[in-house]
Amino acid sequence: MLSGLISAGSKVLGGARFSLISVMPGFLLITVIAVLVRTHLYDPDSPAVFSAVMPTKQEALGAALFAFLAFLGGMLLRPFEASVVQLLEGYWAVPSPLAPLRRAAVEKHRRRRYRARVVIDHADGSNSEWDKKPTSSTSPRIGVRPLSELAALDRAAARKERSVARARHIRLGYPVRVLTPEDEPGGKDQGELLPTLLGNALLRGERLSGDRYGLDMPTVAPRLYPFVSPRLQTAIRQQMDLISAAASLCVSLTLATVAMLPLLARLDVWSLLPAVPGCMAILAYRGAVAAALQHATLLCTVFDLHHFDVIKALHYKIPNRTESVVKLNRRLSEFLSAENEQALDRFQRLRNYPMEHPSDDQDVLQRTDRNGTS
Repeated sequence: MLSGLISAGSKVLGGARFSLISVMPGFLLITVIAVLVRTHLYDPDSPAVFSAVMPTKQEALGAALFAFLAFLGGMLLRPFEASVVQLLEGYWAVPSPLAPLRRAAVEKHRRRRYRARVVIDHADGSNSEWDKKPTSSTSPRIGVRPLSELAALDRAAARKERSVARARHIRLGYPVRVLTPEDEPGGKDQGELLPTLLGNALLRGERLSGDRYGLDMPTVAPRLYPFVSPRLQTAIRQQMDLISAAASLCVSLTLATVAMLPLLARLDVWSLLPAVPGCMAILAYRGAVAAALQHATLLCTVFDLHHFDVIKALHYKIPNRTESVVKLNRRLSEFLSAENEQALDRFQRLRNYPMEHPSDDQDVLQRTDRNGTS
């Protein structure tokens, strides 16, 4: 009966997603600690006793209670899924214990991004020794250089290509501030930074998707949701689930690594055990970063296809010039912002933009409600 109750509750709370993101990380951490305790691995002078890992018949009730507590813990921790992702993104505000590390971590990423940009700029604007290699068009004596020197030049060119490819890959993981007509000439286009790779990858998606059209992505995204096609919604939801699952596993495996640190006092083969969840935590984090970069592409796709729908839904007339569209989108983002303490004044800034009120058959929001997609 208990297993049926857990199964039914899991289905109501989200099915496989709830089990993967909310239950499994906590279940994994508790299981690791329980196994370490039951096998006496925490005792440096005691040998490992794996025969005590599996519960006996007398402990069946305890095992069932353990499963129920894991399910209950998943329910209690579900509202904090976003907090776990934000922790790995680098939103370390006071009183977070990581807040003192924020400035140093941001500076580290600023230098990493700067080095990558220098490598790319140097590769684009410099001529290497390989470019000076004589060819049939520049010199009749093709074999003027020894073979060893040509091989060395080939290896140097290959190293340079790998270095540039690495730098471009690094650069794609950081946000940029997309310049718009209202920006001051000569403004910096470096973009802000967060103290983690995951945070910078997600922030890049937010900046590239909305800023190109003058839209603030966190503000406008909920208003765009009704217009997004079901297939695109499914793809975005899957990517967000991947990011949340990888982030939850990363935190759980990191805590499991900390729980295994006392095994270092044994000074035997079991002292190497903490390296296993540590390496898995790194892989989970890298997986979250890769999913975040793909998520950025999907966000850009949403805004590319639907950036006019917010204007249509609010019954404003779409301007004919790109600069006017960007300016209107900026005004709408300011008006729709949650921090619009002067909403009336901001609405007055829209008074010069003409409005149109189509019939229900032409209204984009009405068609979305009926058909599920605009």
